Amino acid sequence: MKNSQFDTFIDRRQSASIKWQKFDKDVIPMWVADMEFATPTVVTDALKTRIDHPIFGYTSAPETLVQSVADYTANRHGWTIDTKQLCWIPGVLSALTAACNISARARNSASGNLSSSDEIIVFPPVYHPLLEIPVKTGKTRVDVPMVYTEGHDNTGSWNIDFELLESSISDNTVAILLSSPHNPMGKMFSTSELNKLASLSAENNIMVISDEIHCDLILHDSNKHVPTAVAAAEHYESVITIMSPSKTFNVAGANCTFVHIPNPEWHALFQAEAHYTVPHVPTFSYTVAEAAYSKGWQWHSELIEYLRSNHDYLHTAINDIDGLSMDRLEATYLAWIDTRELKIDNDKTNDFFAHAGVGLSPGSQFGDNNFQRLNFACSRQQLEEGVKRMRVAIANL
Repeated sequence: MKNSQFDTFIDRRQSASIKWQKFDKDVIPMWVADMEFATPTVVTDALKTRIDHPIFGYTSAPETLVQSVADYTANRHGWTIDTKQLCWIPGVLSALTAACNISARARNSASGNLSSSDEIIVFPPVYHPLLEIPVKTGKTRVDVPMVYTEGHDNTGSWNIDFELLESSISDNTVAILLSSPHNPMGKMFSTSELNKLASLSAENNIMVISDEIHCDLILHDSNKHVPTAVAAAEHYESVITIMSPSKTFNVAGANCTFVHIPNPEWHALFQAEAHYTVPHVPTFSYTVAEAAYSKGWQWHSELIEYLRSNHDYLHTAINDIDGLSMDRLEATYLAWIDTRELKIDNDKTNDFFAHAGVGLSPGSQFGDNNFQRLNFACSRQQLEEGVKRMRVAIANL
């Protein structure tokens, strides 16, 4: 692999990094979805320019940012949006929570029905806030577990069980929470899968809340992310889409998320819900988002090349370690490692690796303790050291 800007190690221990504070200093943190790469210089340059203006008051989404987002969705995802259908909110989790909060009101206003037992469907194993938010917003969580299909040479796949999904939809179902691409399995959903999901939702007057924060982390040139709203076709008004530059450009600390809501009634409900429950998007976060979307794509292209190389190395290395296996990912930088063959109690696996000097995310957090999630968005040297520690620890069992 040729020398890359992403080979540089950046010491974050003194930067109040959540990622680096979690474990002891001798543990390599490879858990939360936070890359070890410097933010694109076009972003830091834009921030320096904005700081030259001495007032940092309340700020709305600049028209230049709105246009950058419209250009981005059209050019990269073949999705022409009406910018009047956008809402701006400081963070994906806030957006997910607000959408879940309005889901019952959105459904009930159309059906005239009221329910004290509203349900939200999720597809575990999945990003843990999607498991927690339904309950936190007063709903009942209904699990429709993803189904695993074995593949040759560790190329298995995870898929929605549509038969189970249909049988799980009830008169109380108000929303379906989707992670697309799916975190933690790195699965990309096909147009037909997403259309079927949207069709089912529209037929049953159910909101689809599509978290697409990883949509620009596609590891293969032949694959293209399909926004759920695009795949939904005539059912697009059933879909709320949530996107952000945070994972794409490693700017998670600058919370700026845009939410596309084509249904005008839902749009109004969402705006009203968010108005008093979350703060305004910070001024500098708008600056970061605009610079990233308008000027950050050369950096992104080099990032994807580096992540792809790291992924290929990791796929081979993990599958060469007795007791571990890993399927190829289609998207994200989060490996989903099967630990069922290890001679360790599943409940102790995460502690075992932390003791070996590698801090991973436990699969139990996502709904399946047979796995560990590993973030490979780091320098190759750091990744190789992490794998080495895992290999040595297992060899010494």
